[in-house]
Amino acid sequence: MSSILIRSIQLLLSISILVVVHELGHFILAQVFKVRVERFFLFFDPWFSLFKKKIGHTIYGIGWLPLGGYVKISGMMMDDKNVLSENRIKNWEYRSKSAIKRLLIIAGGIIFNILLSVLIFTFLLFKYGETYLPTKNVKYGIEVDSLGEKIGLKNGDKILFVNEKYVPYFNDIPKAIILGNSITVDRMGNIIKLSLNNNKKKYLFDRKELNFFIQPRVPPIINYVIKNSEAEKYGLKNNDEILAINSEFVLFSDQLKDLLSKYKNENILISINRNGKFIQKEIFLDPKGVLGIYLKNFMDLDQIFLFEKKSYSFFESIPHGIKKAWNVLKNQIFFLKNVFHIETKAYKQIGSFFSIAKEFPSQWNWGIFWTLTATLSIWLAFLNLFPIPSLDGGYILFIMIEMITRKKINEEIIERCTIYGFVIISLIMMLIILWDIFKVFLY
Repeated sequence: MSSILIRSIQLLLSISILVVVHELGHFILAQVFKVRVERFFLFFDPWFSLFKKKIGHTIYGIGWLPLGGYVKISGMMMDDKNVLSENRIKNWEYRSKSAIKRLLIIAGGIIFNILLSVLIFTFLLFKYGETYLPTKNVKYGIEVDSLGEKIGLKNGDKILFVNEKYVPYFNDIPKAIILGNSITVDRMGNIIKLSLNNNKKKYLFDRKELNFFIQPRVPPIINYVIKNSEAEKYGLKNNDEILAINSEFVLFSDQLKDLLSKYKNENILISINRNGKFIQKEIFLDPKGVLGIYLKNFMDLDQIFLFEKKSYSFFESIPHGIKKAWNVLKNQIFFLKNVFHIETKAYKQIGSFFSIAKEFPSQWNWGIFWTLTATLSIWLAFLNLFPIPSLDGGYILFIMIEMITRKKINEEIIERCTIYGFVIISLIMMLIILWDIFKVFLY
């Protein structure tokens, strides 16, 4: 099964869960207040549906257009152009209920998406716990890629503070840098403070993937040798530690990468440590400087780096699940804020379903699947709070105005605004999809 298909299936399943839970929130609150729901659909069904069945007063179904879903609540929209008189309003209609009940029905989807996010994070923490690398245990400093270099970091830097604050765990440092305004490092005994302005942050956002731009510096130990490569041909093996290239000593992975680039298309003498035995091999490097090995990263070297594992009981995991959902939301809000700062180029990370699909792994991993689903769920709840007609936030805004003024807004106005809002949101979605396609050719 191709990686594209696996990612697509994961995305479709995740979206299906989010849509069903969101619409279930509206449905359950409507049932609690004895309001009829006429239709409950996963995905949209213009012209035809893949499946539908009527149970009681509600038609349940699956549409063919996987861009969301909906519930149709009785009395929420006008059925005709005539202004409805009070004696024609049925007690099972949405419009017959008090403002607070209508507010809760509309907010049901947002509430359920928040609960889903917290529930998923709670169970993930209960099942897997959390593994952290304390910053104090990053003994060799950091290794940076080209993006890290552009913001002023160098290989071997030891990060002391981000935003004048000590970050206890290395796992949190990349996120803290993206959110922060300054980094203080120890560079070979010199304390240096690096500023993080929008011109520097644009390098972090102006890239194809939001991967880590720093990691702990590690010794060059082979994780595995690629089949039919030069390394396999000349007898390199997994767990070999590379000590030198020609007469130049190698202490860290980044130094090895630099030396391999230096000796492209040449024979090199490579010195290795194999289980305490010193071995030398002469190997020809191809024009790209590729040896044919993958090196261990810091996660593979728990004998060098001392990790901390936190386990939680079920009840302990609940507050930590809430905290994790909140932190995810804060990060998303920060990213959204940067989108409106053109100089950061954060807008380049905006994407449609195509971009979301790339975040799922090419091989099925339930831990990552549920983490991404929880992240998308809290993000969906936040987006639905936007006071735009046709979104939940738009309806909430109208109800709040009614509660403040104590006057009902004309239903024709609400319906017209909802139609306009739907058109605007549809156009925005189309633009984002086109932007996603355009990025394929842009990069």
